[in-house]
Amino acid sequence: MVWIRAGKRARVLADFSAADEELAGTLESLNGAGNYANWIFGLIEPHLGDEVLEVGAGHGTFTEMFARKAKRMVACDLSERCADRLRDRFSADEHVEALHGSIDSAATYGPFDSVVLINVLEHIKDDDGALRDARSLLKPGGRVILWVPAFSFLYSDFDRRIGHHRRYSRTGLRTRLADAGYEVQTVSYVNAVGAVAWLVLARFLRRTPTASAPVRVFDKYFVPVLRPLEQRWSPPFGQSVVAIAVCPTDSR
Repeated sequence: MVWIRAGKRARVLADFSAADEELAGTLESLNGAGNYANWIFGLIEPHLGDEVLEVGAGHGTFTEMFARKAKRMVACDLSERCADRLRDRFSADEHVEALHGSIDSAATYGPFDSVVLINVLEHIKDDDGALRDARSLLKPGGRVILWVPAFSFLYSDFDRRIGHHRRYSRTGLRTRLADAGYEVQTVSYVNAVGAVAWLVLARFLRRTPTASAPVRVFDKYFVPVLRPLEQRWSPPFGQSVVAIAVCPTDSR
């Protein structure tokens, strides 16, 4: 069990097994949210390169999408349940390697053109160390690609239940990346409507924001409108932060 402090109150973070069980339902909901997954993929795909490591790959929703573009794909997850699912899902794909473990489990498979963490960094207690570990597995000029939840004031009991240590601001994430030795290319908020929905559902009503019904509604009716809108207009806030940062060519 892990304690974290937010403001003046200490919260008890769910232990790993409880958080993993809670996350299983969230990952299943994401599998059914094709428009949302494609939105995330569209923002990430131009930065992937040929050799990709996905950390915290879960059930492999994005692994499958990345594997269509990459020449070599390594996916790891600290959850044994997820790692087994990844192995089953990609057992017939010779250019996808599924591993059980953290970033370190992929050390002998690098270096990579990109290391991708989608809704993962917030689960890692030492996120600064994780960013440095990711940089050590990148080729010079390679990229770390992050998708993380935004804004501490959106932290909810659901965040606690699924093992979130924190949520991020754009400025804070940029600083962490720079301190870890990266050259930051872009850090942007994404999904402004989702931030409002999270505030209402998760913070005020204390409901599960990733339940299948609201996810289906959001994916079907909101994402097709939001995605092209936010391509033309960068929102000043959002449910998530997407960041792209480069391993300097003189770092080795």
